[in-house]
Amino acid sequence: MKPKNYEDLIMKRAMDIFAQEGLKFFGINKKVKDVGPTELVILETKNIFMDYTFLMEDDTFIHFEFQTTNKGRVDLRRFRAYEALLSHQTSKDVFTYVVYSGNIRNPENILRTGINEYNVNIVHMADKNGDKVYNDIVEKINSGIEITKQDIISLTFTPIMGGNISIADKIINAIHIVRNINNDSKHDVESILYAFANKFLNGKDLERVKEELRMTELGKSLIQEGREVGREEGREEGKIELLIKILTKKFKKVPEEYKDKIKTLPQETLDIIAIDIFEMDSIKELEQYF
Repeated sequence: MKPKNYEDLIMKRAMDIFAQEGLKFFGINKKVKDVGPTELVILETKNIFMDYTFLMEDDTFIHFEFQTTNKGRVDLRRFRAYEALLSHQTSKDVFTYVVYSGNIRNPENILRTGINEYNVNIVHMADKNGDKVYNDIVEKINSGIEITKQDIISLTFTPIMGGNISIADKIINAIHIVRNINNDSKHDVESILYAFANKFLNGKDLERVKEELRMTELGKSLIQEGREVGREEGREEGKIELLIKILTKKFKKVPEEYKDKIKTLPQETLDIIAIDIFEMDSIKELEQYF
């Protein structure tokens, strides 16, 4: 079962990878000084978590919240609390950006309470044209122009942008481009695209994306890892079955409950039983290992 904030986690991972370029993508041209805290501790010992913060060179914080739902004033009150606490604890100014993905339209960005007015900066991913981003990058490649890290982060986010191309095709188009570039973030981008596929797709569309990923370096490494895990699991299952056969030959009968418990034992315990088995006088002596 996917966590409710699955898409938030994808966006946070993208910010981990791209940092400065990620800020430029959202129209912020300040330079990052450091990654800021996301956990705030308040007096009643309750921890609250923001999505992402950056400490900028001008000694202010940029605070990001990634939203797939719109709860209006409830969200704004929460963002205001985050901003106020971070500012209070660090004595620095905080500027909040709320990134809305999906089909959320016209969310509130101003909260008026009493004589106070609180504002956030809104970024609508659906207002960005993912088709144009892809076509512009293809044109650069065909013209022999090197694509930038900014191009790559824009390409990575195309699945949650607007446009006429389906989400599946946006992801597949991005995979085709990333597959043929040399970049330190290549595997990370492929991982994010796969995460988007798991979030938004199912059935044949998801299988199409998986098929494309199998041909990438990431996909090949995952397949190889899967094979190695399978071989290891096969060896462990073989060892368990052999151990049960030896126990059965020695004691004539092994209770089913013992067999079930043996199958849950760690590798190290199985090895110890295999050594001790010849000194056992009763099948009940197995209980000391469970």
